[in-house]
Amino acid sequence: MPSPTSSEGAVTILWNEGTVGEWASLFARVPRSTLPQCFAYAGAMGRTHGFVPRLGLIRRDGTPIGIVQLLERRTLRLFHQRQIHRGPLWLDGIEPDLATQEAVFHVLRRACPDNPLSRASLLPELAAGPEAEAMLRRCGFRRFGPGYRTVWLDLSLGEEDLRAAMARDWRQRLKGAEKAGLVIDLDWEAKNLPWLMKQEHEQAQTKQFRPMTGALAVRIRNGLLKGGGKGDGVLMVAALESRSNRAAPAASALFYMHGGSATYQVGWSSESGRKSGAMRLVLWRAALALKARGVGWLDLGGINPDSAPGVTEFKLGTGGQAVESVGLFR
Repeated sequence: MPSPTSSEGAVTILWNEGTVGEWASLFARVPRSTLPQCFAYAGAMGRTHGFVPRLGLIRRDGTPIGIVQLLERRTLRLFHQRQIHRGPLWLDGIEPDLATQEAVFHVLRRACPDNPLSRASLLPELAAGPEAEAMLRRCGFRRFGPGYRTVWLDLSLGEEDLRAAMARDWRQRLKGAEKAGLVIDLDWEAKNLPWLMKQEHEQAQTKQFRPMTGALAVRIRNGLLKGGGKGDGVLMVAALESRSNRAAPAASALFYMHGGSATYQVGWSSESGRKSGAMRLVLWRAALALKARGVGWLDLGGINPDSAPGVTEFKLGTGGQAVESVGLFR
C-alpha cells in the first residue's frame, strides 16, 4: 500500500489527502483529462472488479503540479494488483521538465512494485518516444505492450473552424447526413444506455473486439451523474429515422464528461445508418452540444490502424489531433 506521503527529492506525492470535492477541483484544472483517471471511473471499477482508488497529489517543492489515480486490488490476502492507466495528469496543461517527471515515476515505481506477489500495470499519459521510454526504464519499469492511440478534438475552436478541419469526404458525408431527414435526440442522462450496450455487445461479436461490459458502462454513468464533480456528466445521442410511422434508431453514441474533457465511449450504426452517414451527424451534434456545455476537448476513444482501419479513418477524418502514448509497462 502506498504510504501517506511518497517522495523523491523535491517531488512528493500525497496519497488520499483532502476531500473528493477537492480532488474534483484539481481534476477540473487538467485541460485534457482522461476517463480512467476520474473518480467516477474508480468507483465503477470498484463495484465491478473490486479495485480501491488511491488519489495522489503530486507536488514539487510543495507546489501542486499534477494528480494521479492508482487502482489497487488485493486477492487471497497476499496478491496485489495495481494499475495507473492514462495518468499522471498535469495541472493547467503545464507539463513539467523531464527530470521532474522522472522523479515522479521513481515515486510511482515504489508505490507500484512488480514482483511475484504484486503485479503492476502502468499506461502513462506520456507521449511516445525513445526519451520517454528510456526514462521509464531508468525508473525500473519494463515495457510489455503498446501505448494508447487516440484522437483529440479541440472543441474550443469555432464551429466553422471545426468543419474546415474535417477531411473533405468526412465533411461531404456529414452534409449528406444533415439532408437525410434524421432527427437528433440528446439524452443528458443516457436513459437508454442498456439498449446501446446490447447493440455494442452484438457488434463486438460480429467484429471480434472486446467491448466494455454493460455493468461497468452503467456504473460509470451513474457515478458521473451522482458524483457532483465539476463538469462531470453523460450524453447519449441518437439519430432517428422514420419507418412505417415510427422512429427507428439509425445511429447512437455515448459520451462521458469528466472535468473539462469528454470521451466518446460507444458508437453504433444500423445498416441504413451506415449508408446515410448517420454516425457523422451524431458525432458532430454531440461535439456541438458538449462544446456548449463547456467541454474543451473530446477524446475520440482510441484508434488502431491494423485491427480497426475503418474506425481509425473515421476518427482521423474529424480533423482532430492523433496522439500515441509511450506504452504499457509493469
